[in-house]
Amino acid sequence: MQTNSASAAPSIAGTSPSSTPVTAASERDSHSNETASGATEINDELRTPVKGSDERQAIMDALRGNQQVVFQVNNLKVHNGWCWVDTTPLDKGGRATAEGGPNLLHFENGRWKVMDLSKVPDDRNDPLGPEDASPTFVKNVMKTFPGVPRDIFPKPTK
Repeated sequence: MQTNSASAAPSIAGTSPSSTPVTAASERDSHSNETASGATEINDELRTPVKGSDERQAIMDALRGNQQVVFQVNNLKVHNGWCWVDTTPLDKGGRATAEGGPNLLHFENGRWKVMDLSKVPDDRNDPLGPEDASPTFVKNVMKTFPGVPRDIFPKPTK
């Protein structure tokens, strides 16, 4: 299954004990919404934006769209204006409300934008696609979206 929009639900698979629930309220800090659009400059080091940071808030807001949803963050890596994030939507009690999954985002014009993973060619030998980012899937993403750094993707479980 490929997630291709901010309104699509991301995957429960890959949930780890270190996963972090994210809410609109918990991720916001005392800065205005203007700063919540993300970093104004691209940091060129691989990183996981810390909970409560403007950058992490902006990424979650891009995934959220206009929906009021809480995310459990299963994986989050950012590098050179690209982000790979795997989330699970949660209800107020902390239970998964839908199957979640990974998303690719790009920092464009001062905002994080969710990329359409349905544009990535399918590999019939790799039916999990973005759910378990195999070397072939990562290669196809990098061809489809030039500039995506390889290091934002998690290691495949195979």
